[in-house]
Amino acid sequence: MFCRIAIIILVCVTLLSCNQTGKYYSPNKKDTSAQISLKAGSTSAKIEATEINFDKTDLQLFCNKEITPYCVLLPLHEFKEDFSNESAMKAQHKFVLKQDSISLTSIELHGFSIDKKNNYNSLLFYKRDKRDVEQGGLGIDTAYIDQANHFYLIKGYLPNYMNMKYVQLNWILEDRIAVYFNYDAKEEALWNYRIAAIIKRGVKLNDQ
Repeated sequence: MFCRIAIIILVCVTLLSCNQTGKYYSPNKKDTSAQISLKAGSTSAKIEATEINFDKTDLQLFCNKEITPYCVLLPLHEFKEDFSNESAMKAQHKFVLKQDSISLTSIELHGFSIDKKNNYNSLLFYKRDKRDVEQGGLGIDTAYIDQANHFYLIKGYLPNYMNMKYVQLNWILEDRIAVYFNYDAKEEALWNYRIAAIIKRGVKLNDQ
């Protein structure tokens, strides 16, 4: 239950309830993502996203085509999609560990439509989500926004599970793409690398 705390507090758009399956793609094409220069919104260390050449044996593309199309890198060799949630919405996917499906370690992706396509503000989303996280009682270690690249990141820990870290990564483009990670703190170096690679590649649907 607690592994979903970081997810629930950020869900702000009500979509029609519908189970659906994404599609897996092999990243055969060269990664052409531009380098990213992150701007800190706190005094904590950032997750640097420059000069990352991701390991294709560790990260593969997962693509969604419902509501708002997107592709994102995920460690699919370790995770499987969880279809047991009957309340899952369109453009929403949850992944759990293949070897330990009851572990708090998990990944969730969600795409949200922004009604006014030409009237979105990444700073407004960032401030609102950061406030919601703080009011929800989650600890924050790092929070920053890169307005030039239209994304922001909030990272911290679960108060009831101090060994567990969470990361909330959001892109505000024509629509909103959110990725939520929960992982054990002892694997922080690995997840910092993974998330840096995910940030660098972005969420463009261009490698099919």
